Amino acid sequence: MNFKINEKVKYLNSMLCEIDSIYQTILLNKGISDSEYVVLFSILELGEGCLQKDIVNIGYINKKTANSTIKKLEKNGLLILKAGKYPNMHIFLTEIGREYVKDKIVPIIDFETNVMKNMPDVDFIKLEHFYSKYIAQFKKEIAKL
Repeated sequence: MNFKINEKVKYLNSMLCEIDSIYQTILLNKGISDSEYVVLFSILELGEGCLQKDIVNIGYINKKTANSTIKKLEKNGLLILKAGKYPNMHIFLTEIGREYVKDKIVPIIDFETNVMKNMPDVDFIKLEHFYSKYIAQFKKEIAKL
């Protein structure tokens, strides 16, 4: 097969893989999985009492993965679920969960915050602009499938 990959596609793929690799290293060093990070980060972002569907929406994680991760974190004593309006279960951190988040998640957020502090606002605005433009075009192309 003689197929040539566009240089821009190769470069973008390389950048995305490099960022993913950095996160994988950080998460491995912290002893947590991708899905645990997404769920716990989302709880911090949304606030305690949030719903699984909200975590799915803001964390770009599928429903099955979110559900199994939440159940695992609940089993490990990090989360508790409280019934809301059926069928919604509100998610709360336990005291152990708060300590876990403080030890495992907050340092990663601090790392990310420091990266952003060292990036001039004008550069971040450009990054945000071009990334948003890329995502919009990507979604437009996927819609054609």
